[in-house]
This record gives sequence, structure tokens and C-alpha cells, in this order.
Amino acid sequence: MIKPIILFLTLLLLGCISSSKKENTSHSIMEEKSINCVKQIFKKDSIFGDLRNHDSERVSLSEAINNYSNNLKSLDYSYCPDEFELAFQKHAEAWLDFRKVSDKYPLLRGELHDIFSKIEKSKDSTEFKSSLKQILETWKLVEKNSNQ
Repeated sequence: MIKPIILFLTLLLLGCISSSKKENTSHSIMEEKSINCVKQIFKKDSIFGDLRNHDSERVSLSEAINNYSNNLKSLDYSYCPDEFELAFQKHAEAWLDFRKVSDKYPLLRGELHDIFSKIEKSKDSTEFKSSLKQILETWKLVEKNSNQ
């Protein structure tokens, strides 16, 4: 009579151990997907940022910013941490807010940093610096929430 009970308890214990391993495996798979999602977003942001920096050589800076922000918003954040996605959306919004400055210079062309140098010395330098500060602060949030 004792043997069936021992057999039952052994099987029950093995089932629990197996279930625990599945949960750990599932958790590590989700963690890996999250890490890969963040890496992919950073990789695409780098590409989109480079495009933005040079788009302003042929179109207005505001249009280049629109394109960049739309590209960021179109990315698949499905497996990224929610805080990371939210931070990236705030970063895109900070860029869109920068158009309050860039809209004043629709004919200015050049690489983004060259345009920034010109606007920084303009009558709109205070507003420029404030908007740029917001972009940099939201980028810090992106990095903080990347868990990398």
C-alpha cells in the first residue's frame, strides 16, 4: 500500500519541477524578446536619426523631424518594456515640439547639426536651447528605461 503513495508523490513532485522549469524557460524567453526588442529599436532609431540629420539638406528641418517622429511611432514595440516604449514616444513628441523653432526656418538647409549651430546664434536661441534640452532629457529617459 505504501508503494502507490510513494509513486504518486514522486510523480507529483516531478510534475511540479517540470512545471517550474517551463515557467523559468518562458520567463527567460520573454526577457530575451524584451532585450532584442530594445536593441532593434535602438538600431532603427540610429538609422532614422542618421536620415533625419541628412534629410534637412534637401527638405525643411520640420519635415525631417516629422519623418523621424513618424518613423519612431511606426516601430513595433510589442516585446519592449512599457516604460521604454513610453519614453520613446515622449522623445518623439519632444522632437515634434521642436518644430515650434524649426518652423521659423523653412528655407534653412544643411546637416542637422549645422542648422542647429545657426539657430543657436539666432534671435530664437533661448527657445532653441529649451527645446533641445527637452529632447536630450527625453533621450536620457529612453536610455534609463532600456534596461541595458
